[in-house]
Amino acid sequence: MDIKEKSIYAVSLLKEAILEVIKQNPEGIINNEIARLLKLESDFEGNQKNYLSWSVVGLLVNEGKVKYKKVGSRKLYFIG
Repeated sequence: MDIKEKSIYAVSLLKEAILEVIKQNPEGIINNEIARLLKLESDFEGNQKNYLSWSVVGLLVNEGKVKYKKVGSRKLYFIG
């Protein structure tokens, strides 16, 4: 498996894990909670956190597999 294939495979595994977490929370779930449950929380200095899970959730939204609803300043993610 070359580097590109490895990265594609890794992203597919992250998508599967995130979809499972969202399915387990039919009332909706925020990105910070997804990151916490999957141990993907950012620990790097800075104001912005949890971009890995946020980016993968964005891919799932673009693929139509996940929907979201804005609640105040937060987005709750659901299975699409």
